[in-house]
Amino acid sequence: MSKSILIVLAAVMAVTVHESSAVMSEATFIIESVNGDPDSTWRASDTNVIPGDGDNFEQLMGVLPRDGNAFRFAPIKTSAERDSNEALPENFDARKRWPECSSLLSSIKDQSNCGSCWAVSAASVFSDRLCIATEGKVARNLSAEQLNTCCYRCGHGCDGGSPESAWYFFRRHGIVTGGDYDSKEGCQPYSIYPCGKGRNTCIDVDPDTPDCSIKTCTNSNYTKNYRADLHYVDTVYSLKSEEDIMTDIYKYGPVQAAFYVYTDFMYYKTGVYSYTRGQIEGGHAIKILGWGVDNGTKYWLCANSWSRSWGENGLFRILRGNNECHIEDRVIAGMPEVPKRYD
Repeated sequence: MSKSILIVLAAVMAVTVHESSAVMSEATFIIESVNGDPDSTWRASDTNVIPGDGDNFEQLMGVLPRDGNAFRFAPIKTSAERDSNEALPENFDARKRWPECSSLLSSIKDQSNCGSCWAVSAASVFSDRLCIATEGKVARNLSAEQLNTCCYRCGHGCDGGSPESAWYFFRRHGIVTGGDYDSKEGCQPYSIYPCGKGRNTCIDVDPDTPDCSIKTCTNSNYTKNYRADLHYVDTVYSLKSEEDIMTDIYKYGPVQAAFYVYTDFMYYKTGVYSYTRGQIEGGHAIKILGWGVDNGTKYWLCANSWSRSWGENGLFRILRGNNECHIEDRVIAGMPEVPKRYD
């Protein structure tokens, strides 16, 4: 091997080591800062398994900024519209209140290395609320695949979408059933290979949004007619205050929320998260299941969509009541249209 080639290889290796060390030093700095703070309410770890290579965090952030249609599609539901003054408990978990829907409420999704969080969380919340509204008689996963691939008005699929537009899609066009990747469940199951169970296992480093399957089921084993499989919502709305959000969850089930993710959140392991350090990685959408208090610290109980390998078995808790990372600024939900027949 020539001397010039050796010099080039050495230079490449030096750059690679330098870049790797920079990534590791940022992670180490964040983890040591969080875990070394006696006042910290949460713990950080680099053992979390994040979809993708664990490097390009922005790829997972799929919430687009609000546009002019946001509050037209999902108008604010005010306190005056609340239909109950029932006292709210200190701790609440939707999985315990509605055990007949536990299979859906307890499910942790895997969006893979696609910025489809806006679609995955919206479909999951609609699935939960439909099950609750029908007292467990319609316990089906609704298709994040269809929403991600066919809602052109929502945005750009794996490159981001609008939660408000997603719920407007449910109202105007409906959504069919569809389970997780390789589940063979429903009309249009999720088609992107999950890569949250181990780094560097993604089939595609930067997956394109799959093609929309218009008015047809992609699951050849599913026998129900496409049109008969559609489910709709009657109303769509946004919630603003802590109490209004809690009341809505308590009465009707989980809600969808969007918030700003900072670098330190990627290393969340357990506890009640609050921002400490790092840059904004982007907007992310999740499901709020309930709330509680941990050693005097109020929190929201949330389900993420990065598989059970991340956080508290796929869940996380985040500070409640002070609009942490703007999580109380963009909360969306809807009321399902209850089918006349449960078939």
